[in-house]
Formats: sequence, C-alpha cells, structure tokens
Amino acid sequence: MKAVGMKDERQYTVETISGFLAGTGGKWDWDDFTSCALRDARMESIRRRALAVDLPLDEEGAAILQSLLAEAAAEHGV
Repeated sequence: MKAVGMKDERQYTVETISGFLAGTGGKWDWDDFTSCALRDARMESIRRRALAVDLPLDEEGAAILQSLLAEAAAEHGV
C-alpha cells in the first residue's frame, strides 16, 4: 500500500471493506488492508477488528464487516 494521508485512510478503509464485501476488490487488496497498519487511530481500530473476522466469510462475519464499514463511512462523511 502506498502512503496515504489520514483523510485518504478513511476513504481507503471504506473502499477496501466495500470491495471485499461486494467481491469487487483486487486480488491482494484485502491482504494488503489487513497486513498494513494505518496511522489514523480510528481507522486502525476498524482495520484490526476487520482482521479478527474469520475467513471464509460467513453471515456473522459479513454483518461485522458491514458494521465496520458503516463506522468508517460515518467517520468519512459518506
């Protein structure tokens, strides 16, 4: 992942979780997201909680990611 500013980290978090849930993310997007710490403490908290979701994704995991997506989007103003 290239270095991004804090505002961009919120957008990156929203786009990555959205893409993962929709199955439209790139081949390594989820791995990159879960492997690279973020500077924005709020987005890092969301990233860490997303990392804790078991894969393959089941209904409960999808619900958790939807909740994290909503949290990130609210922070982002989406």
